[in-house]
Amino acid sequence: MEREFANDGLAEIVWESFARSRDFNGVSLTSLARISSLDLETLKQRLALLIREGKITLAFESVSVNPHIKRLKDLPVGFQISQMENEAPNGICAYPSSAIAVPRLGNDFDDRPYTRRLAIAEPQLLPVFFELPVLERYFRDPRYLCWFGDSNGSISIGNKAYESEETRERDKITIQSFGIGYDSKRRRVVAVLLRYLSDLSAEHQMYWKTHEVDEKCTMNSDYERASIWGAWPEHYSVYIAFIEEQIEINKLCELIGKPPLFKETYDSHKRPIQFCSMLRPTQGCFDNFVHLLDKMISDNIDREFFKGDIPLEESIPRKDGTVEVRQLGTLSLLERWLKRHYRNRDNKDISAETVAPFKKIRKSRQPVAHSIGKDEFDPSLSAKQDELLIEVKIGLTRFRWILSSHPDASLYQAPEWLDGDKIVLY
Repeated sequence: MEREFANDGLAEIVWESFARSRDFNGVSLTSLARISSLDLETLKQRLALLIREGKITLAFESVSVNPHIKRLKDLPVGFQISQMENEAPNGICAYPSSAIAVPRLGNDFDDRPYTRRLAIAEPQLLPVFFELPVLERYFRDPRYLCWFGDSNGSISIGNKAYESEETRERDKITIQSFGIGYDSKRRRVVAVLLRYLSDLSAEHQMYWKTHEVDEKCTMNSDYERASIWGAWPEHYSVYIAFIEEQIEINKLCELIGKPPLFKETYDSHKRPIQFCSMLRPTQGCFDNFVHLLDKMISDNIDREFFKGDIPLEESIPRKDGTVEVRQLGTLSLLERWLKRHYRNRDNKDISAETVAPFKKIRKSRQPVAHSIGKDEFDPSLSAKQDELLIEVKIGLTRFRWILSSHPDASLYQAPEWLDGDKIVLY
């Protein structure tokens, strides 16, 4: 239904349409011309003036795909004005500026700070940055299904908890996607787009607000490419490379007629939830990671791989003349198997250096496996975890190369990226 508006009321029409919309949507120029009873050329002239005055902004289908959602930051004033002549009116949507929205919003959404930011027309794909420990609440709560793929992740309430009468409505939340970012010192932070934060309940929005980082941060480039521009990531994480190395090693075992070296392998979406970047740099978190890594390496090695090649036990003479038969550990078996079956091009035995990263993990695990350690906060532990994982990944790569030198593996080809330069620590 057409309405009459005062000459200076066009910004108010844009605001009303935005505020009454279902999802903070813009109003197309086609609809705006109908509502205001202005012809298209007059409308464009009025809009150009309002843009210069900082009262409205325009989104374009050619730039943001869906102009009815304010996805990105405001375009330069000159571009907005000139682009009105280059694009169909139904592919252009108008939005109120914060200068128009803030005084009209009053105290609405005060208990939902991120919904409020959308209500004052901030971009829906604007990243907000948080301390890593913000994730712990959900990762430690079995009611939530959490996935962390190194550069990105997601959180959602599980079906059982969602349907349970014991779960409060405020806790039935989902964060469709979060990613990794970096502060000014290149320390990891969590990046979440404003759109996803606004979907949280008021209580959870306030919780996230308490962990918000108040300095300038940047998004990880791969997460930005995927979440904002819909492009494939350029890199692979060391965690994914670790998982892939174990898969490839087991493939090679089959090619050379051996049982799989590893009892269990994983994929990027089915891996231990703790197998990720450290969320809080504490000794307890580091010890837990070392424990997990050892389980994924030494505890995961299948003794059947060595059967028939080397003895699985050793005999140790006792002082009383008897002999103790002791089962060899998996890392000792791996080192002895390499010592017997492999030399490098220089005819050098490299068994000890190949297994050394795995033994380092086992050695690091042993003190905490038999005692209750003191937990301490130590920012350096994040880098220490990174370095440890890189060493282990290199050890796995070296062993894969060794197996691939077997005559029966002559046709084997590893995934190209696994030996490339695109493996990173996000």
